[in-house]
Amino acid sequence: MARNSEWGRDHSPAARPTRRPPVKFTPSKLRIVAGSLRGRRIEYNGDPATRPMKERTREAVFSLLGGYLHDTFAIDLFGGTGVLAFEAVSRGSAQACILELSRMSVTAMVENLKALGIQDQVHVHNVDTLRWLRSLELNIQSWPALPWVVFCCPPYRLWENDGERLADGLRAMFAAAPHGSQFVCETDAAFDLAASIAELPWDIRHYAPAFVGVCTKP
Repeated sequence: MARNSEWGRDHSPAARPTRRPPVKFTPSKLRIVAGSLRGRRIEYNGDPATRPMKERTREAVFSLLGGYLHDTFAIDLFGGTGVLAFEAVSRGSAQACILELSRMSVTAMVENLKALGIQDQVHVHNVDTLRWLRSLELNIQSWPALPWVVFCCPPYRLWENDGERLADGLRAMFAAAPHGSQFVCETDAAFDLAASIAELPWDIRHYAPAFVGVCTKP
């Protein structure tokens, strides 16, 4: 009897591997709201995982910080597009440091800061922020002796999955920060910033769907 070469194969739909359609991003541009770079735009590839802070929220947050940030050093712990650090420099920060794990995002940030002409003021580091925070004392040795403006706007799931480590890192940064330093944290409704890091004097604002906490080291 001739053997059927198809004998024994399972052709049921469940056995066939399914291919997920590629995720399509919608590229756009993010506008710098105020300062020396006011109106300039940076490229954003549209990846929703990056989740840049909405322009109106960003404008409100910088108003809470005093509007302009002269004689400060800006630190963005989860850079994403880099727009918070770029906005800080536009509003007067002498320098900025950006930490970001995604190599693709780092490459895009470097291109954007070159286009803005601020590559000498903004330093981008391709690192895991939570690991970086474990060596905080060593990492901040070369920073200028200026008050900090610290932005902590990670993916929301990180507050859930690594909230304790993140909170410990923020406490350490607050303790090490020069007097007059300001901290900005963005969360969603699932994480209670004021309860989780209760020892810091948070001013919590709601900019749907985000909750933004701002505190200042006296």
